[in-house]
Amino acid sequence: MDSLPQINWTPTIGDPSFMGWFTVAAYFITGVISFKLYLSSGLLFSDVVVKKQKYFWLVVTLIMLFLGVNKQLDLQSLLTAIGKYYAHRDGWYEDRRLIQIAGILGIVSTLLIGVSVFSYKMRAILKTNSLAIAGLCFLLLFVAIRATFFHHMDIVINTAVFGVRMNWVLELFGIFLVAISAVSLLRNKKSI
Repeated sequence: MDSLPQINWTPTIGDPSFMGWFTVAAYFITGVISFKLYLSSGLLFSDVVVKKQKYFWLVVTLIMLFLGVNKQLDLQSLLTAIGKYYAHRDGWYEDRRLIQIAGILGIVSTLLIGVSVFSYKMRAILKTNSLAIAGLCFLLLFVAIRATFFHHMDIVINTAVFGVRMNWVLELFGIFLVAISAVSLLRNKKSI
């Protein structure tokens, strides 16, 4: 009987570099700004959309805080380790590429369905939050693809142009979109 690999993951700091911590700070700052928008919704938005805006910005807050924690705990590596363990244990490790492709198609399909349902239910606030929604979709797709094709994505995202890694650019771009949206909404007083 062959020995199975162990789940090889420990909770450590995933990216202890300056840019890793900068990205975590960007997630947390955006989460705090989003929470402030959640708390201020009654003052900023018309009575017709307040409830939807509060719900939306609470969800944004939770997503940003979770992604900030995930950035350093590297939870997608845990998922990869668990997947590898079960692939070996259950004998489908040789077919893992097909599983990865099916996984990414499933993730993209789920995101598209989720965005469609969300767009329909929250259509009254889509225009107001379009920048934040674009940033969230970008971030969630980035994280999902990286988790599914972890090693292949590392080749792409660790590519540096003039010393700037694509990982930083892609992740910070999504965070920046959400933050800009939240800050611009906080600056508007009861005009929405």
